[in-house]
Amino acid sequence: MNLLRLMALLMVAALVALSSTPGAAHKDHNKMVAAEKAANAQADAPRVNTPGAMQEKMEDHAEAMDEARPKTFSERLMSWIGRTHPFAVHFPIALFPVALVALLLARRRGETVELIRALIIVAGGASVVAAILGWFTGGFVLADTDAVQLWHRWLGTGLAVIGGGVALWALRRRDSVYGRGMVIALSAITLILLVQGWLGAALVHGMDHMNW
Repeated sequence: MNLLRLMALLMVAALVALSSTPGAAHKDHNKMVAAEKAANAQADAPRVNTPGAMQEKMEDHAEAMDEARPKTFSERLMSWIGRTHPFAVHFPIALFPVALVALLLARRRGETVELIRALIIVAGGASVVAAILGWFTGGFVLADTDAVQLWHRWLGTGLAVIGGGVALWALRRRDSVYGRGMVIALSAITLILLVQGWLGAALVHGMDHMNW
């Protein structure tokens, strides 16, 4: 099965999930975020050093987290698939910059680029998979109330389109890998990945996660 068929099957699976349980994962994600914020607010509030108050806070936190957890099988499946997104993104994040550096060195030394071509193809396919898993994580909705998540969603989708296109380009035209156009494409993808990585970290750790 070639890369084009694999990406088509993945997109069909995503569309089926979209039509069957729209927004379920998105709602679950928002619930979990709200529960975490409530727990953090309780932690930041002035502490009352009495066993009863501490026990009450722990029970409230556990209750909020329990309500935020998905209940139905489809919701749990969507949530579980979405939780694979954080480690799936490491493949395109690593492979695209490596392919760029290797290509620059190969062009300078006049070496063959067949292995680099394989890296580009795998990186492009991985970017498509990571983006689809990201939709499972954030929910199948077109707009988000959180601006950071909105940018992360659509920038990641754009990366999947560009990365998948570059992978198909390398797959169908072997000589394109050595050209200047591929260098420009890989450079642009690498720069976008830096921004996308910052947005992803901001979703998890907050906007000030890179403060000195």
